Amino acid sequence: MRFASAAILVLALLPGPAYAQGEQPQPPKMNADEIALLFLAGRYVMPVTCKLADGTSVEVDDAIEFKDSPEAGGGKSLRVTFFGIQVPNAEFCYSAIDRRAPDRRGVFFIHFRSRNRPDFGMADFRRLAKAGPLTYNAHRGELRVSGVGTEAATQAPSVLHFDGGDARLSVESVVAGTDGARVVAQFLEKHPTKLGLNRRIFTLRFFPKEGGEFLFYAIEDDRRFR
Repeated sequence: MRFASAAILVLALLPGPAYAQGEQPQPPKMNADEIALLFLAGRYVMPVTCKLADGTSVEVDDAIEFKDSPEAGGGKSLRVTFFGIQVPNAEFCYSAIDRRAPDRRGVFFIHFRSRNRPDFGMADFRRLAKAGPLTYNAHRGELRVSGVGTEAATQAPSVLHFDGGDARLSVESVVAGTDGARVVAQFLEKHPTKLGLNRRIFTLRFFPKEGGEFLFYAIEDDRRFR
């Protein structure tokens, strides 16, 4: 789904104010920062396959959630939660991205900064989305990364910091013909989208304060609508 189309779809779900009979309803006034947070908020999954000790395999979801989290000083941000991978009797897990999928758990916070023009919020946001990936800066939190299955006992866990600096999240479309597109197609074949819904699908690039970036092919989890 294109960025601008997804944003319009999300905004259409916003409750509007009540109007007297004959009045023309107006869309809620929001600046581009608020729209960018709303655009991303939700729960997403990426399929991961785990090899069990008995030789069989099982597919599980690696899940993350972006949830509205107002700051104490009045600013607006999203709380990013990684729930990790936990499969009893797993030898290892893998995905289209990782030959050995790690277990990432933790919470950090992101925000979006642009022009503060509520009257032109959607126009500003659409211009930003059209220009390229959307960048959300991280300002607090960390992820704990460890191995899955037997690797958990042999690999020391590490910590990825997202407390400012150059820590950020880049939100991009899933490009046709890529590993991400194949992951999405296979997932949707097994888990068709409910009629009338339109899932948001993104390529998420996470850049911790130190260390290399990592990818997450994010497919909106629509099971709460079923």
